[in-house]
Amino acid sequence: MGRLTGRKCLGAGYAEILIEAGLANSGCLKNILSGKSYAKALFSLKAVTEALERLLFNVFLEEEKPDIPYEILFNLLHSCTPESLNSTLKDPTLLKLIGDYLQYQDKVCRGHLGKTGMFWLSMMDHARLVFMMDFAVKTNNFELFHHCNGAMEDLFFAYDGHNYARYLTWFEAFLTNIDLSHPDALDYIKLGAIAVA
Repeated sequence: MGRLTGRKCLGAGYAEILIEAGLANSGCLKNILSGKSYAKALFSLKAVTEALERLLFNVFLEEEKPDIPYEILFNLLHSCTPESLNSTLKDPTLLKLIGDYLQYQDKVCRGHLGKTGMFWLSMMDHARLVFMMDFAVKTNNFELFHHCNGAMEDLFFAYDGHNYARYLTWFEAFLTNIDLSHPDALDYIKLGAIAVA
């Protein structure tokens, strides 16, 4: 994960962002970018991705000027429970805002903010994939784990992880056909085979 980020963002300013933000110093930067310092690399990737997401959302607000359901969001902040979150996510105004933001991200992917915006948004998409994989393993979500493994093949292949890409291709085919090759194994996997305790 850190190695892929280091290779993808080589020369793009990612290392400079980490140093300027105080997330790394020159001594540990090489270990973060190579993936040897996994925890620091993951923390740094989360922090940079969140900063990029906030910057993109601010540009979206300035350009699109959407209606923001402030009252609903403030209520969620004051009473953050699973029930209030579920009711908030059913609000049509908030759903429209989220939908508009996703459409704006598609515009950015097509070059609305230039090639730099396209690059950093692709970096955010790859980071989200890493976060989803981490979440899938921690929560034993087999379907999400399966999806993330399949989506990471191209990413590894593109950034010089050919052996990982080769193995993930085989592993994806194995997971897809697991019911045929190993009947009833999926039931055991869903009971906790992939989770990290």
